[in-house]
Amino acid sequence: MEKQDYIKILQDVIQIESENGNEEQVAIYYRDLLKKHGISSQLVSYSEGRSSLISEISNGSGPVLALSGHMDVVSVGNAEDWTYPPFSGHIEKDVIWGRGASDMKAGLTALIIAFIEIYESQQFKGKVKLLATVGEEVGELGSAQLTDLGYLDDVEAVLIGEPCNIGVVYGHKGSLNYKVTSKGTSAHSSTPELGNNAIEHLLLAMTKISEKIAHKSEEVVNEVLGKTFHNITLVRGGSQVNSIPESATFEANARTIPEFDNQAVMQEVFAIIQELNQKEGFELEALITADQPPVQTNPKSKLIETITGVANSIESLKPQSLVHQMNTVLGEDEQLNPEDFAGLTQVKPMVVSGTTDAAQFMRANDNLELAVYGPGMPTLNHKLDERLPLAQYLDFIEAYKAIIESYLIGG
Repeated sequence: MEKQDYIKILQDVIQIESENGNEEQVAIYYRDLLKKHGISSQLVSYSEGRSSLISEISNGSGPVLALSGHMDVVSVGNAEDWTYPPFSGHIEKDVIWGRGASDMKAGLTALIIAFIEIYESQQFKGKVKLLATVGEEVGELGSAQLTDLGYLDDVEAVLIGEPCNIGVVYGHKGSLNYKVTSKGTSAHSSTPELGNNAIEHLLLAMTKISEKIAHKSEEVVNEVLGKTFHNITLVRGGSQVNSIPESATFEANARTIPEFDNQAVMQEVFAIIQELNQKEGFELEALITADQPPVQTNPKSKLIETITGVANSIESLKPQSLVHQMNTVLGEDEQLNPEDFAGLTQVKPMVVSGTTDAAQFMRANDNLELAVYGPGMPTLNHKLDERLPLAQYLDFIEAYKAIIESYLIGG
């Protein structure tokens, strides 16, 4: 394929509206692209209109490397606020605009093109698996399903093309969402003694839970990932101002570390709920709504060292070059501060707070080598006017091909 083919493929994929769903159309596009190049693939249905895509190529015995990315994108918000229509794939001055340009259709498409060209060159030994997933943005739905179905069982290393370009992620915090519901009894606010105020009970639960987790978070710290974060993010309750509320809920998100993980956080929550329910009139219930565990792998794995070796051999993929490139695209109002990156001269292993599909894939193998590394403009992820310089996308295609060759031939 020529560079214009690479660009046209990315533009086509951005133009498919896979906003929190409809990934099957993206999967079908990729399936047809693979078929055009003689590679078979399979759709794995998750629900109506949502299918992950799997494929594999092999050339003799050797390691098993998985390439992965998600096909869903987050909501565009008000499309009229965008400079260009969010699913236009508009290209201007070698920058491609649209939802998913950074997070993460560029990374996934670059991986798929590298997958195709490695197959055609046969410059590898072993097996390469492709896993394009649904629902990463709303609970890692596809990666959980593929893991449960056994598609990761023989995989030794996985490269996820999420937008992380100035370093290679080998670990990240977990993400836990839970909801607490308080039930009470409604009454007129002039006769509160006839009611049972669900909001007051919920507020007490909120306070106790937040204080307990904050205290424990200060005591237990991971030397790499830091400490667990806990935030109450949604509160609902009551029906009108002159009525004692009969129900109220809050929802919270925690970003967890292995030493104080999702299960440990919920043990604290459930213990406080149980304690409060011993009080007269209290009826509280806690429910886990999303559960992605923390991930911490070996920063000196063969995969990490392969990626850093390749990335640092390409001048345009070194951190200083990328910061300059991204600032050129961002414009005056959104500039990255070069001083924040002054000491970063090489692509190195790193950890982040945000979760990825790795949280599910690691369930298949505790010793799985992990690397999260891909093109993107992280400051624009989930925001208006998401965009990406095409040069970065093209550089990552070449880097991915070199990484796959080096990892597998070196194996």
